[in-house]
Amino acid sequence: MAAVSLGVGLGLVTFAATSLDNLLILLGFSADPAYPPRVVRPAYVGSVLLVALAAAGLAALARLAPNRHVGLLGWIPLGMGLFQLVRLARRRDRAIEAAPRADRALRETLRIRRGRAAVAGVTLAASGDSLAAFAALFADTSTGLVPWALLGVGAGATTWSLIAGRLAGRPRVRRLVERVGPALLPLILIGIGLYILLDTPTDVAGGP
Repeated sequence: MAAVSLGVGLGLVTFAATSLDNLLILLGFSADPAYPPRVVRPAYVGSVLLVALAAAGLAALARLAPNRHVGLLGWIPLGMGLFQLVRLARRRDRAIEAAPRADRALRETLRIRRGRAAVAGVTLAASGDSLAAFAALFADTSTGLVPWALLGVGAGATTWSLIAGRLAGRPRVRRLVERVGPALLPLILIGIGLYILLDTPTDVAGGP
């Protein structure tokens, strides 16, 4: 049971660490009366799960390599986290670049489509880092725990959409996310990378 909880937790944490852009995009959608929760929520959660399932497929291919090499995939989220920290340190004002990127992606997508297609399009376009981190995590996680990690990802996406719905139209909260997220999330990615590199109870070789 502890390992199952760990699997769900890993999915949740990895989702949160790679989905800051998505939260900002969701805040934008939720502030638009043309995008009620019944439109945004299923399209967003479904798109995130599609990315997670694609990552699980890539992880299955990665497991064809010897087990001793699979853990080296931890360098992917570790490298992503280190890169984000270096980029953050080089920005004198510590401001996040995710907000302008998210706003541009949102405006461009709304220009060419509306409704659930717009939500799905923006979400998938902003999910490249999620795909890489999920694939590395799932490849190093015992096969029996991957469905639980997927459940954690789905729970995280649902929570993100609920939070965005409640916080839409509150610029002070958005500014807080834009300032705190860049400092916190790279550290979480580094932690995930180290977790994959180390021998842990959920590893392919030693997990349940």
